[in-house]
Amino acid sequence: MQTPDSSLKPAKISWSWLFSALAAGLLCWLFLGQAGGERFIEGHRTLVRHVAVYDPATGTIAKDRDLSWQDGRITEIADGGSLAPGASLVVDGRGLCALPALADAAVFLSLDGPYPGDSMPVQARASLRLQGLSGMGGVLDLNANRSFIQRARALDTSEALPRARFAGALFTAPGGWRVPGQAPWDSSLVEVQEAADLSAPWNRALRFQDQAIFASVEDEGRDALSIPLPVLRLLGALAHSRGLPFIIETHHALKALQALPAKPDAILGPLFDLDGAPGLAAAMRRGDCAYIPALSSVLNAFPPEPLGVWLRGFPSSAALAVTALAEAEDPQNAALWTAHWIRQGADPAKILAAVKTLSDGGVRLAFGTGSGLPLVFQGLGAQSEVEELGRAGLDPRRILLAATVNSHALAGLEGGLLRSGAPADVLLVAGDPLKDASVAVQPRRVFLGGIEMKP
Repeated sequence: MQTPDSSLKPAKISWSWLFSALAAGLLCWLFLGQAGGERFIEGHRTLVRHVAVYDPATGTIAKDRDLSWQDGRITEIADGGSLAPGASLVVDGRGLCALPALADAAVFLSLDGPYPGDSMPVQARASLRLQGLSGMGGVLDLNANRSFIQRARALDTSEALPRARFAGALFTAPGGWRVPGQAPWDSSLVEVQEAADLSAPWNRALRFQDQAIFASVEDEGRDALSIPLPVLRLLGALAHSRGLPFIIETHHALKALQALPAKPDAILGPLFDLDGAPGLAAAMRRGDCAYIPALSSVLNAFPPEPLGVWLRGFPSSAALAVTALAEAEDPQNAALWTAHWIRQGADPAKILAAVKTLSDGGVRLAFGTGSGLPLVFQGLGAQSEVEELGRAGLDPRRILLAATVNSHALAGLEGGLLRSGAPADVLLVAGDPLKDASVAVQPRRVFLGGIEMKP
């Protein structure tokens, strides 16, 4: 996830893309505008009748069920038509499937995609809403700027929004994530090379109440870890002493193997090499280390088809469609990012094969999109990530297990299963998730904490 040449500028929007994107956004809005947006009122009960219920833990669907919740918690799942209809909101679930909301364990909510152009003030509520509308019940933000974290934590908790956790600092080698002439997103960047570097910066980072620790061992041109292993070990010990997930970003299997003695909870990033993948799979399995492929963070520079395809069913505004289509489809923008990743050795076929190798090798997969990074727009990253995981050869069961149970657990978020007493984070989708995992990121209705989100 290194930055390319400083010559990269925000894309120019052509009028043709503007009108086509407006049309796409308008169609999506019209298509899903009927989904409703009734507010959940405390003490009132919601009942979905005659709905299919998907269980990620078993990979099975129970047909014709009644599902109810109250005060933000699921109360009952029973045979269809057996629960009393006395509820403030009754939903006819025939033809729909209920599944738990997803979790994204690798987002950058304070970025908007055309990075590293001029930083722009991103609204916390808007970013979280886009994540929620794409099916996310929780997110782990790996490097939000300071003011964004404060704004996100001050949001009205009675509104239907995904739960968010934050890694308040990005640990990197000196210069590893720098953009010339620009502080990286006003983040609390901590550049480390030796143990002594952790003292003062770490204390500053703690003031933001870190809920995860994120380190990048990548630096273009370096074959070895850019952060020495003793420093990584200290970061891992600090994370685990506080019960926080420790995530290391790399694009190379050898670097991941070198970093595993620091006991990360997850390795993040598309892997560019296959030679070390089988050995890495065995080592990660032994160490119970999860893998977050975040394929979209690189493969969106090598799109198999126009981004407009990913907009199908997305309940967003025309403005988002304009931004996403115009910037992602801009030839100069795409060419710059493609050249950047090719210089670092990215090969789409090898990246996808590495995911399959690790998954088949028994490594626990978690779901992360890199939303906010180049060409991964807020709310659209989930659709492209599911699509890429399918291209890697993962069946829908594995994709949905990664996006629900595994990602919630890794990020330290409650949820991921529909059970009595579990959070009422429920997606109602049209289609069979066992046949097509993409229906999960194109939900017809979204309930978070028992509250229905408005499109």
